[in-house]
This record gives sequence, structure tokens and C-alpha cells, in this order.
Amino acid sequence: MFLTLYIRELQNYLYSLRFQVSFVIVILVFALGGISFVSSFKDMQTNYTKYNQAQQEVQSKIAENLSRVAQYRQSFVTSPRENSAIADCKENYLPNRFTYSAFNVFEYSVRHDSNNPLLNRGESLSWSFIVSMFLSFITLLFAFDAISGEKEERTLALVFSNAVPRRTFLISKLLSVVTVVVLMELIGIIVSLLILAVSGQVQLDAGFMLETIGFIIVSMLFISTFAAFGLFSSVITRYSNISLLISLCFWLFAAVIVPNTSVFWAKKLFTIPTSEEVAQKRQQASADIEKNAPAGSGSMSGQNPFYPNHELRAKKYMDQMLSDKKYNDAYYLQQFRQFEQTRNFTLLSPIAQFDYMNEAFLGGGYLRFRKNWNDLHVFQEQFLQWFKDIDAKDTDSPHWYNPWEDVSTSKKPVAIDQIPQYQEQIASFGQRIEFISGYLIAMIVTIAVLFMACFYFFTRYDVR
Repeated sequence: MFLTLYIRELQNYLYSLRFQVSFVIVILVFALGGISFVSSFKDMQTNYTKYNQAQQEVQSKIAENLSRVAQYRQSFVTSPRENSAIADCKENYLPNRFTYSAFNVFEYSVRHDSNNPLLNRGESLSWSFIVSMFLSFITLLFAFDAISGEKEERTLALVFSNAVPRRTFLISKLLSVVTVVVLMELIGIIVSLLILAVSGQVQLDAGFMLETIGFIIVSMLFISTFAAFGLFSSVITRYSNISLLISLCFWLFAAVIVPNTSVFWAKKLFTIPTSEEVAQKRQQASADIEKNAPAGSGSMSGQNPFYPNHELRAKKYMDQMLSDKKYNDAYYLQQFRQFEQTRNFTLLSPIAQFDYMNEAFLGGGYLRFRKNWNDLHVFQEQFLQWFKDIDAKDTDSPHWYNPWEDVSTSKKPVAIDQIPQYQEQIASFGQRIEFISGYLIAMIVTIAVLFMACFYFFTRYDVR
């Protein structure tokens, strides 16, 4: 009985003009997305290579002086992700440059890969964007009249005259919609993969294919969410135009209202100090350290490393740097907490759930940013210890650590290949599965609640 109903519904959708038009649009969008990604990814790789070469040239110059190696503010920029063809994880908006030295991890910022930041694009035509914007809308177009259409045509009474269980009828409707939309997605992904393979810009290795399979599974759940809501809007109304209106309102809520009001709610519900307030506190603390510093801590005596006042000067600057670090790190943690609380608020939108699941599984976006931020702090401590170990062997150094000047620590040259280099560690698949679990549960619960609501109202509908 179920199989018969399922095949009937599937054939109705596949032979409809609605499917034919949607299929052509989806394939074209996936093809355009693949072509645009190939072009932009090549430019990003070129810019990233040039940036690394420039960094290496600077390091070869400062390697002549160990103290400058430790004090120099280096920048680490995250590399372009090959799997950003699947989902860009909003990395266009997240910081991708980290500034650090052996003494501190100073700040993060956004580095534009384009020569003109005004041309920096908003959303790329990644698979995730196509599914979340296009296929979610198409899913609602297939599901909104699944029940209300039969109510208007008065065919429900005929169907149930054959003693068809209502649960079976609803499940067949839901699965047929999901099957049709996922079929379009799969063909679109195959087209995109062919474009990526021909371009040679992306290595379609086992890891990438595993990420592709994971994305397809996640997107099936996402499509099921919108299919369930479309079915729900069709069950609770008698006319298709009303269910279409309800479905469109839901899509606007998920795709437009929640994402575009998240900043407003973040500022209202999860307030943090302004950057100007933090800067004032930081400057006041630095001024207090300067005021209370011992006499002689501001004087210099040429390049004599053992001049006693250099020790006082090094301590003063170290205290000021640590004071700045305390205020900055506390402020960064507040920013992280506000961002995370806002993300939890946006989980009301299935599109947000879908985006966060892709981010977690692909190891990109905010997950990647926070991992680099935390890993850099660990690396910075190791970098400082490396510097201290070499400085301790230099008898010409008094070992007074000054984060800004090179007068009281070793000035010996160091081989460039001995200088510690931070290397990004991508989250393992085990870690990604752990991160995705919460969002996965949230989406499964959403689907279950919507379908149970459909069944509840449908069992109370009198088909006569």
C-alpha cells in the first residue's frame, strides 16, 4: 500500500511542469556555481601564495637578529579551503588574519583576497547556498498543495475509501517530495563535480568525497524539514493559495528575518562593552603602569645590553603588554560569547541549523576561526619558550625580556628554517562529528515535531 502511494505521488511530481522548470533552474545554478568557484578559487590561491612569499622574505631579513624574530608581529592568514565549493561557511565575514609574536597573540582581522575590498562578494554560489536558498524554496513549492490540493479537488475521500492509513498517506507524500528535490540536488552536484574535476583546481580525493556524502545526508534532512512544513501548511488549510502564503511566510522567516535581525537581538539581549570603552580602560591601565614605573625605566644607554635601566625598561614594557593582553583577551572572550549566544538564538531557523551543520562537518567558519585562535595561543607559548631557550645560551645577553626593543636579549642570527612556524591543524572527522551532533539533533527534533503536528491535524480532518 505504501509503495503504491509513494510511486503514484513520485510519478505525479516527475511528470509535472513544476518539476521540469525547477530541474532546469537547479542544474543551471549548480553549473554556474561550479564555474564561478573555479575562477575565484584560482585567484584566492594565487593571492595566498604571494602573501606567503612576502612573509618569507620578511622573515629572512629579521632572522639576522634573534630578538627581532621574537618581537616581530607576524600575520597568519588562513588558506583557501577546497571544500568551500560545498559551503563557504560565511568565511567572507569572519576574521581570517591573526597577528602574533613570541610574546603575545595580539588581534584578529579580516583580510580581503580581492584587490578592491568594495568588490568583496557577499554569498558565493556554493552547494550549501543553493540548497538553503533555492532548494528550500522549491521544496515548499512541491509540498504546499500536497494535501490542500486534494481537498480542493475532493480526491481525499476517494483515496480513503480504500482504507488507506492516514499515516501511510502522509509519509508517502513527504518522501515523494523529498525524493524529487534530492534527485535534482544529486544531479546538480554531479554536474558541479564534473566541472571541478575538469578544472583541476580541487583534488577530488577520498576526503572530499566523504565530505560530499556528509553534505548530501545533511541536506536530505534539511529538505525534509521544509517538506514537513510545506505538508503542515497544506494540512491545516483547505485552500492551496492559503497554504502557499503560509509556506512563503515560513521561508521568509527562515531565510530573511532571522538572519537579518540577529545582530539587532545580539545587541539588545547579549550586550558587551564597546571597543572605545575597552580602549579607554586599556590606555588608563598603561598610563598607570608608566606613572608608577621606577625611576630610570624610561632611559636608554645606547646599545649596551647590560645597562641596569634596560632591565627596568624591559619590565615596564612587559607589564604594559600583559595589561593590554588582559583587557583585549577579556574583550575577545566577550565577543565570542555574544556571537555564540546569537547563533543559538538563530537556531530557530532551519537554514541556520543547516549552515552550522555544514560548518561543523567541513571544519570551516567559526569553528575554524576559534580553533586557530586557541591553537595560536598554544603555539605562542611554545614560540616564546624556544626564544628563551636560545637566548639563555647567549652569554652576551642579560636575558631581560623586552617585547618592543632588542637591546636586552640576544641579537645573534638564527637560521630561518629553525624559526617556529605556525601550521593550521584541521579538525579531524571525529571532532567534526562531535561538533555537528547538537545541530543534528535539533534538526531531527524539528522534523519530528512538524510531522507529528501534520498527523495530529490530518487525523482530525473530515474528508466528507
